[in-house]
Amino acid sequence: MTSYKTDRARAAAMAADSAVYGRRRFMSGFFLGLVVLVILAFVFGFMLVGDVGETVKVRFGATAISLLVAAPLTCVLGFFVGLFGKVRRLGMGIVVGALVGAVILGGIFLLVR
Repeated sequence: MTSYKTDRARAAAMAADSAVYGRRRFMSGFFLGLVVLVILAFVFGFMLVGDVGETVKVRFGATAISLLVAAPLTCVLGFFVGLFGKVRRLGMGIVVGALVGAVILGGIFLLVR
């Protein structure tokens, strides 16, 4: 039989572990969302252009236009993952990573243009 004190200590330890794992899930979701968005944007960009001999400006332009498709798809993936209780932080990390990736790729497009 355990005492009230050990039950409280165990509950506090579980809450601390949960917070640590929540931060880890968020950061791994952030990088996952960033990578998925960049890959989708470049794949869709290459599909838009089609020709192998195009310049870098045209490639980045097509990638920027394909962000209009890739960002919502990645956000939908993140919100879907966020529906499940245990991995909610992972899903929100995917959404934030996708938004940050869209801003980064959009900024690169504006700088190259």
